[in-house]
Amino acid sequence: MDNAMFTNPIEIATQIFIHMKLDLSAIENYSQQYATKLCDEFFSKNSAITGKQILQLSNVAQVNMFVVSDLYEKWKSDTEAFKSPYFNFDSEEVKSALQTFMNTVSQHIMVKREDFEPILAKSVDKTLTLLFDPSKYFDDFVRDSPEFTLTQERLAQLSKYTKINKSIPEALVAKMGDEKKTYVTTALNWLNEASENVQFEDTDKYLTMFSTKIPLTKQMLVKQTPNAVQPTDNQGGMKMSQSFFDTDPEDLEDDEDAPLPTVASVTAAFEKEPTPEVKLPNSLNDSFDDGLPTVNDLLKKEVIGNGMTFTQQPVKTISEAISLNQKFIFIGRLFDGDIISYNKAIEDLDACTNFTDAKAFMNRALAPKYNWIMAAEEADEFLEIIGRRFS
Repeated sequence: MDNAMFTNPIEIATQIFIHMKLDLSAIENYSQQYATKLCDEFFSKNSAITGKQILQLSNVAQVNMFVVSDLYEKWKSDTEAFKSPYFNFDSEEVKSALQTFMNTVSQHIMVKREDFEPILAKSVDKTLTLLFDPSKYFDDFVRDSPEFTLTQERLAQLSKYTKINKSIPEALVAKMGDEKKTYVTTALNWLNEASENVQFEDTDKYLTMFSTKIPLTKQMLVKQTPNAVQPTDNQGGMKMSQSFFDTDPEDLEDDEDAPLPTVASVTAAFEKEPTPEVKLPNSLNDSFDDGLPTVNDLLKKEVIGNGMTFTQQPVKTISEAISLNQKFIFIGRLFDGDIISYNKAIEDLDACTNFTDAKAFMNRALAPKYNWIMAAEEADEFLEIIGRRFS
């Protein structure tokens, strides 16, 4: 490979990525087509799929591992649901028997198509995001940690089931060390450090692998500005243990070992201009410091034009108070262009019983995840509308 192609890594990374944004709808559509194709082929000859068959289903091992990861989460949930307040599940004898039972169950995975296909489509979607926008994938994973805390167990599972760009979770595991948990803000700092001098996987190779089932190109998955620079071709067996979910990805056949040359400081290249270091807010109110209005200020704020405060103009639903233009702005600025996440957030906020619960939901699930401190003006406007809903 001609090393002259990489004499200015930051400039190259900027050219490739700064004008490209993942088209989430395109990824979802492709994922469903790919899942349907694989299911058509497999379930035409089988009534259900087993754990070993899952690990061999797709020629992209990451897809298979994400399916297993999803099943593992369901397995854990079922284990907890099995417990009853009427019996002593802390007894060592009971815990041992339950563990043996659940491990035995895990060795007998049997999933029918109607249950399996949605899991497979979701796994393809996650794989494409991990491949084409690893920063977003790992950032979302950290921010989605329950109670704003990343645990050692959660991080270990990320490392175990990640095959693409796996150096990132490995670096996070090393940072965690023997600690049982850490705050999300600390983990995000670790993530930024781990992203420096990282080697990214060869996307062209994976495009070829996916295309053996359904044709796939970069242009199908990204939104591009008119002056976008297209990347060139130069850029770019399982061992069973006591539990099926103890499968080590390293024991699988590894045909995915061709990383691209190192691109230094690629995270910084996503920014057109340098921005000051931003500390994530501990609460939604903290998002509007430095002279910006707080939530309480917003509740007192006057609406220009009629002299009435928005608390005097209640609405029955949030959506009826949002104009079409506002909707486009909110989706783009507050939800990273993801209309599905926007609609789900509106639905969840409408279901809140009062403004306190709504603020708590925004504080916990929305503001940290989408970094609203970088879109304070739009967040102000959104909060006003939520306030009208509960006035």
